[in-house]
Amino acid sequence: MNLREFTEIVDSKAKEMSKENLQMAFHSLARKVPEKQRAEFIKIMEGAAKNKTATGKEGTLEAIVKKQDEEEIQKEYARLKEQFEKIEEEELYFYAEGYEDYSSGYWDADWVYEYEDPQGIGRIYEEAAMLLQRSVNDKCYGVAVDLFELLIGTEVSVQDQGDCFTLELKEMVDEHLTSVDCELLAQYVLYAVYQMNTAEKRPKVLYQYCTQPLFRNIQLEKVLSLGGEELEELPQFWDAWIDLLNNEEGDTAGRLLREAVLYQKNETEMIEAARKAAQKHPSLYLAVLEYLEDRHKSDRQLTVGKEAVETIDKNLKVRSEIALKTAEAALETGEENAAEIYRMEAFVSNSTPLNYLRVAAESSEPNLYRERASEIINSLASSEGMDRYGNTVNKEREYNSLSENDRKIMGFLTGDFAASMEECIKIKKGLGWSGRFIKTGIPLFLLLLLNSDQLQAGCREMARQASVSLRFQREEYVKGTASYRMEIKDSGKSKGDTDAFWECFQHWKEVYAQEVTKEQTGDYLAALEKMIDKRVHGIVSGQHRNHYESVAALAAALGEVKESRGEAGAKEIQLQKYREEFPRHSALHGELRSYGMTDMRKKKRL
Repeated sequence: MNLREFTEIVDSKAKEMSKENLQMAFHSLARKVPEKQRAEFIKIMEGAAKNKTATGKEGTLEAIVKKQDEEEIQKEYARLKEQFEKIEEEELYFYAEGYEDYSSGYWDADWVYEYEDPQGIGRIYEEAAMLLQRSVNDKCYGVAVDLFELLIGTEVSVQDQGDCFTLELKEMVDEHLTSVDCELLAQYVLYAVYQMNTAEKRPKVLYQYCTQPLFRNIQLEKVLSLGGEELEELPQFWDAWIDLLNNEEGDTAGRLLREAVLYQKNETEMIEAARKAAQKHPSLYLAVLEYLEDRHKSDRQLTVGKEAVETIDKNLKVRSEIALKTAEAALETGEENAAEIYRMEAFVSNSTPLNYLRVAAESSEPNLYRERASEIINSLASSEGMDRYGNTVNKEREYNSLSENDRKIMGFLTGDFAASMEECIKIKKGLGWSGRFIKTGIPLFLLLLLNSDQLQAGCREMARQASVSLRFQREEYVKGTASYRMEIKDSGKSKGDTDAFWECFQHWKEVYAQEVTKEQTGDYLAALEKMIDKRVHGIVSGQHRNHYESVAALAAALGEVKESRGEAGAKEIQLQKYREEFPRHSALHGELRSYGMTDMRKKKRL
């Protein structure tokens, strides 16, 4: 047992003992005290006897113990402070030896360090963390805060064969140089900060701590129930805390506000808080909708969702999530037309390919939304949620935007096939496709021209590649659709992303494939064959073996598309063509066989 547990048990036993029993206990204890500690033992007894209250009465056991605890804590703090000063002055430091680690491959070497701690610095940090917790438990809140500042404010020097760098607490933990629980440490210091500040100062001081990286995942309601002492003015604090967060901007303030409102307010108060915070923290509306959904209050979820969609800036991405939650509530209440409207509003606020595919595949009349979608795409800025310095902006206030590649994908999805094909054929070489539309465009065109509901190996790989490029995920796609409830019930049993994408793409094709004429089909196939041929020759001639599987898939998919349009044996012909053109590339032959080419070897391997 630790010291605190031991002393609490002793105190409890002492209260139950008579004077005679206490004398006997002290006598027995005195016999076990080493000679060099006997003088100190007598001083402790004399100090306890002299301890008086202001009225002259002997002090209570609780007061005596508290004073002793405070003295011990102050003494230990003074000792640790000296140790941290030595660390700061580089009298104490780590040793390290750095080297390149090639375990991930020759071209992916990582620089790693082997550390030594012969001076016990890690233990000093652990002792400080334990003392901080004891300080909070014993109500020495000022010492706890001072210790925290030492722990996070002191960097340890590392000597590496003449070079020198420093490590802070979190880095030491990551390198297994100390076993301090940083999250628990943060919780304790926040409790101490609450206790040692006045009601007026608490919200602001606590928020300053919460903006530091170490407090990123802290939930304040857990912190405030941490200590053994009942907190004063807690209801008033929560009101002041929510008011402060309403006036602060940023994701941290938004997260803390959501937690505070959901923890403290009733349903009606939550909705009112969401209205109040709509401009700076629209995510609170989303949190309220999720709260209502969990309690199966679909009617109120729909009402609040409609209000939120109308209130929040339509250019904010978070509005898209709110619109999908509103669509789900509409479906629960039988308002299918409203669900279609809110699925479109989700695309308006976050114009991703996935959000458009949902509109096109799930709507009863997708053409009604096609023209509006094109207008939205043309009006959007080309950015990635970054400010002009390249930093990620506040996600709560992140605006709808399109990367150039997504803009080209959206052109294809809204039926501008001529421009999409032009974008592909302007790439004149078979290499250098990374980051270009052609890498996504060719799989999309092959799937568009495939005249079959079934996917063979080559076109299945095209569907997989397209789903990855479009960042298509089944669990995201079903939001706001009738499939959503089924996904929740049958978690882990639904289709994979590739199959779900192909199912969705087929619904999309019902509208768009009929717009491709027979003449265009022939032109597109001819262009695809030329591009795929260049790709195969570029990859194989350059001996880029890691890409042999991908070009075999392209060749197989082209053959499958031709066969689906009546060209018998086209796939075998296509695959055999490349076997004959590259007769010495056995690795390529193996990939071609994996996509269905007949094995022509005299001795076939089992």
